[in-house]
Amino acid sequence: MSTSSKVVQRRGRTAPARHRGRNRIILSGVVLLGLVIIVGAILIGTQRDTTEEPVVTVGSVKAVPNAEPFGRAWGPKDAPIKIEEFVDYQCPACGAYAREIEREVVATYASTGKVRYEISNFPFQGAGSRNAAEAAYCSAEQDKFWPMHTTIFLNQPKRHGSPNAFPDSQLIAIAGRLGMDTTAFQGCLTSDKYVPRVDADHQRAGDLNIQSTPTFMVNGQPYVGIQSLEDFRQILATVAPDVQLTP
Repeated sequence: MSTSSKVVQRRGRTAPARHRGRNRIILSGVVLLGLVIIVGAILIGTQRDTTEEPVVTVGSVKAVPNAEPFGRAWGPKDAPIKIEEFVDYQCPACGAYAREIEREVVATYASTGKVRYEISNFPFQGAGSRNAAEAAYCSAEQDKFWPMHTTIFLNQPKRHGSPNAFPDSQLIAIAGRLGMDTTAFQGCLTSDKYVPRVDADHQRAGDLNIQSTPTFMVNGQPYVGIQSLEDFRQILATVAPDVQLTP
């Protein structure tokens, strides 16, 4: 075999190795580019979640009969039946009750003058729940507690206990949609003015040995979980059998 033919043979053997090396480099580059694109999309998505104006849902909110002006209750203070509901604004069960049952309870009992119904907070699911509770107190300053209360539940996060639930921007947007003075509302919310009141609510829930939401204290007796209108009829007949609530 001639020298030239040996050279050709060597070239024939080594050329595929070089091609494989280039292919590996190209493949690695494609994979790296893909990773860069994926990471970039995640970062952009994360930034969008924290900077875009939150979506706000506002339903039809009717006036509550016998609502306490600038308060968080309806019905007279001296009513023979007192219901205190402890809520967490991220609680799915609280949201279901507020959206599906509460209006029936209001329609049935608020005009009787014999039932007082008050909202207290048990914000055990973190900072978002506490912020929503403070927002509810701030809305009462503008006599908008019940619209805010209902609308917060319409805007619950999909995952309860979310660390990003109910940011100031969303609550301020809700206030604006409800016709509130957003400058005054924002000033109230960001000042932490109602932190002591929310803390007091939480402490009261602990003192009453409340462990979940919603919990209803009816004339001092606890009823845990969602209560239907029929449940309330039975409860009120038990705790106050002498009070006539129907015409």
